[in-house]
Amino acid sequence: MDLYNILNNLDKGEKVELARLLHHELNVPDLNLISKDVGNDRPIRCPHCEAADIYGHGTYKGRRRYKCRSCSRTFNDFTGTAVDGIKKLEQFQEYLLMVVESVTIRKAAKEIGVNVKTIFDWRHKLLSSLEVLNGTGFSKGIVECDDKQLDINEKGRKDIGRKAYKRPSDRNTKRGVSNDKVSIMVATDRNGGPAMRVAKMGRIDAESVRDTIGGLVAPDNVMCSDSHPSIIKWARENDLEHHTFVASRQHVKDRCYHVQHVNSLDNRYERWVKGFYGVSTKYLPGYLNWFVFLQKVRESAVKASELAKCAVGNVLAMSAYSSIEKNYQELMIPQLSKT
Repeated sequence: MDLYNILNNLDKGEKVELARLLHHELNVPDLNLISKDVGNDRPIRCPHCEAADIYGHGTYKGRRRYKCRSCSRTFNDFTGTAVDGIKKLEQFQEYLLMVVESVTIRKAAKEIGVNVKTIFDWRHKLLSSLEVLNGTGFSKGIVECDDKQLDINEKGRKDIGRKAYKRPSDRNTKRGVSNDKVSIMVATDRNGGPAMRVAKMGRIDAESVRDTIGGLVAPDNVMCSDSHPSIIKWARENDLEHHTFVASRQHVKDRCYHVQHVNSLDNRYERWVKGFYGVSTKYLPGYLNWFVFLQKVRESAVKASELAKCAVGNVLAMSAYSSIEKNYQELMIPQLSKT
């Protein structure tokens, strides 16, 4: 029996189901993603006040517990992480396998046997934990950047003050760049280190370039982009070597300067996000984190383990999760001021 050919003939959903069955029936050790020792290799600080003056405070449910001398609050290794408060840890680990396969919420809920709302909460806690990976700096050499504009999506909101659109064609928005859309900055180095961050409502400016990718670009990097005036202004203010392109006239300069990598990243994102049938603008930063994570672990054979490390390694994940609505309201201020 040629198992390799059989596996190649399975679709993504069938592969995820096979992994889940192996986890249940064979108890494969590599799928024990969140063990008692995961996360214990990172420096332990108080997740409430970030103080390092802590001491042991016994154990609770198999996890070591600590107390902070500064704020007198107790915590364990999971406090503040995406795993904080998760009661169905076994099912949560199964869901990690589905996240790396980009399985939809309803399908994951059906396969695991938990409520759709539970999967929804798990997803966005995990995506909040991936925020630290979305922009960890670029390697030396050329960095390509671009801006994208996406339609505002209020999927799932009940207080929009209008009838819901039945189809995308019902939306009455301006074509091209407009203040009715949200801009994101996309950048990548030549080694596949991507960053995708929400910039602002409407057309980007030099300040939004600075706030999204500015801190990731080193003085010795060489920038390549289209001829957007805001990117040109930001690069000039930071004394960066900058090469611009107009797609209709030129694609490559001096056989090495081009924006093909960032354009390819844009195209992969568009194909990937279609599987979710529309992403709410409120949760767009999380999906960008998710996509960037998938790009960084493309060649990894232990993607779910990498995700588990992020889930228990970021003690600010729950803080970021709690700030989703606040950040969305701040993003939408230009839109709200028009009503």
